[in-house]
Amino acid sequence: MSEIHSLFIIAFIAVLAPLLARLPTLLRTPVVVLELALGILIGPSGAGWVTSEGAIGFLGEFGLIFLFFQAGFEFDPDKIKGAPLRLGALAWLFSLALACGFIGLLYLVGLVDAPLLVALVLPTTAFGILIPILRQTGDLDSDFGRYVLGAAAIGELGPVVLASVVLAHAHHHLHQTLLSMVFLAAAIGAIFFARNLRSDGLSLMIARWMGDSSILPVRISILILLALVSLANELGMEIVLGAYTAGMAIAMLVRDTKAEILEDRLTSIGSGFFIPLFFITSGVEFDLPALVTSPASLARLFLFCAAFLFIRILPVRLYKRVLPERDLLPLALFSSTTLSLVVAVTYLGVRTGHMLPENASALVGAAVISVAVFPTLAISLRAQSDEERADGFLAVAARRAADFASPRLSRFMLFITQKSWGRQ
Repeated sequence: MSEIHSLFIIAFIAVLAPLLARLPTLLRTPVVVLELALGILIGPSGAGWVTSEGAIGFLGEFGLIFLFFQAGFEFDPDKIKGAPLRLGALAWLFSLALACGFIGLLYLVGLVDAPLLVALVLPTTAFGILIPILRQTGDLDSDFGRYVLGAAAIGELGPVVLASVVLAHAHHHLHQTLLSMVFLAAAIGAIFFARNLRSDGLSLMIARWMGDSSILPVRISILILLALVSLANELGMEIVLGAYTAGMAIAMLVRDTKAEILEDRLTSIGSGFFIPLFFITSGVEFDLPALVTSPASLARLFLFCAAFLFIRILPVRLYKRVLPERDLLPLALFSSTTLSLVVAVTYLGVRTGHMLPENASALVGAAVISVAVFPTLAISLRAQSDEERADGFLAVAARRAADFASPRLSRFMLFITQKSWGRQ
């Protein structure tokens, strides 16, 4: 099949997925889950209509770049500064330590080949995926939402930086690590430069140029994105960090000004085409038969899925003084929701030979489960009345799962935290 026909099928899936998400039976199912599932159906694991070779693979990689670019300008330190960001950092460090211990045991028994890289994957959080979910539930501006975003922001930014440094060091040792530090310094400088460049005059000029037929600010933004991605690549860092930096810099420049329309246009470009293309091609590349036909792969799948949640349950007790008890388990579930970083880091790990393909497939499969199940379960747990709950088949199933799992998870969480923190 020609690449233009493959692109047509992908575009059709990109339209079909959000339409399916509006059906009562699929209500509150994240669109990215449907995009991945439909990508698997049209890929080699399903009908075989689409492959990720050639231009399709390149566009999928650019979609990954745009995903982190958009996540960068979703990050708002003024909104989640203070306690949400501080507790998010502490919880992430705690989770990272638990992940290192857990993966260390798997490494000793020979189940993982790149312990540090896998340990960095486990405490990741899908910041970009949680934004629309929290907006949909009305929690984006609530106290609960801010603490979720604080945990998610650190759970995305921390692994991006550390994974880039780890991969660079694994390839080129001290020299490349120093170059990586140079990029990090340049990235921080670019963000602060953009923040100091803000002015009413510049905002008015950008807003005025957005009305021109050339839409010059969008072109300049894409240029900045590609410049930082290219710089990251040349200095040995992973390109997603360059994209994240570009998004943060542009957000610092235009946020809460008349030029904020630029951010809306860039979001439309990313969410309208490139980002769904990335998730659909990720589904196309996903080797489902290898995952479900091997007992060892299935065991890895459930092991990693449990690990995503387990390493987030213990640190959630840090929030007990700022959030009610009923919000702690939903916070752990939201914090355990991950996908994009897992796909990115496992892709890089396999490509560089630092991660076993079977572990990469199991991690991606576990991440898909986390996106499909954890947010829906968290929403059901936080629902205050039957009127607030969706009536769809998946929502009802999730609600029944929540009713069954909630007391057991709560008792388990209380037991392990008492063992770790001591009885209060």
